[in-house]
Amino acid sequence: MSRILKRPMFRKGGEVMEGIMTGIKPRQNYQNGALAKAQNYKNILRAATQGASTGPDALTQFLLRTGQNLIGGESAGGTKLQEIVGSTNEPMENYFKDLQRKAQQEKSIGLQAGMLGIKGQQGEDLAKAKRLGESKYLKEEPLSRVKRNYLDKYARLSQEYIKSGGYGNAPIQAIPKYQENLSDFNTYYRPNLENIKNFKGKNVAIFPHTTKKTNVTFNKDDMVAGTLYYKPDQQNFMYERVIGDDGKPGIIIYDIRTGKILKDTSKG
Repeated sequence: MSRILKRPMFRKGGEVMEGIMTGIKPRQNYQNGALAKAQNYKNILRAATQGASTGPDALTQFLLRTGQNLIGGESAGGTKLQEIVGSTNEPMENYFKDLQRKAQQEKSIGLQAGMLGIKGQQGEDLAKAKRLGESKYLKEEPLSRVKRNYLDKYARLSQEYIKSGGYGNAPIQAIPKYQENLSDFNTYYRPNLENIKNFKGKNVAIFPHTTKKTNVTFNKDDMVAGTLYYKPDQQNFMYERVIGDDGKPGIIIYDIRTGKILKDTSKG
């Protein structure tokens, strides 16, 4: 017994398709497959088309009509057997018509159910493929895709202002020469600012500015203390307005990647 249990098929967990199991495929969950779904659709469609019974079925109608013909003597004049056969002619035709109609209905139900099952499976397959595709894409180049989204968004914004007659007081994101740096900031730098000691808990904004046509004027006097500002013409820095010990305002310039103070004008 100990030698048998040492065979390859007993040394592995899960499915082992070696030895006597060679060529045997693992069990598949057919209860969740397209055929099972088609059968479920078929049962639903059949129930919907049948509905509540409001009259006798085909066989009952056949017997009733035959009996009525016999009692009425519609085929009288021949032998008893001829009378019986003659009385069943019309009911039998109607009986076969009813059976044929039910067969056609069942065929139609099966066809519709099959189509619904196939469409349902195709929908699941497409959704799965889309999820796998998006997952693979995000895994390979997540930040590149995020940046591309920002660039596309800003490009559409520029087009909107051009169509409306010019840039006017357009936001800085609509000015083409700043779109690359703004996309880099929002993609690579801004998400990481909260993890940098000197930037924790501070608001983040674009440096105060005004726009006229495609010209941008940056206004340091409009800076608010306690807010970090990104200046898109100076991509490597963050700016903050502070009040010095002498009560006069000053500007601190940080390295955007490390938070290191590069310059503090409030200290002279």
